[in-house]
Amino acid sequence: MSGFRINRGQLAAVLIGLLVWAVPMFAQQPPTPDGFVPMSELANREVLPATPLVFYAYGFVWVALMVYVWSIWRRLMRVEQDLDAVRKRLETQR
Repeated sequence: MSGFRINRGQLAAVLIGLLVWAVPMFAQQPPTPDGFVPMSELANREVLPATPLVFYAYGFVWVALMVYVWSIWRRLMRVEQDLDAVRKRLETQR
């Protein structure tokens, strides 16, 4: 018997090929009678109950970022004033 033998790799390739061929066929939506569906007949629009919480979270993050930048700016101004004072002392000592 000359035999027709299929190894595991060939079998896997055939099964993957069938899967790639069959999945798009099952993923298609059924056609509508005339191809047009008015928006009023479609499902209601999505409502996300967490939307206000997301806005509050973004707002809090922006406010916190602004406060952080403002505090860094104030500290930097103090450091610059201290450096100016040190420079003036050094110049008067010479």
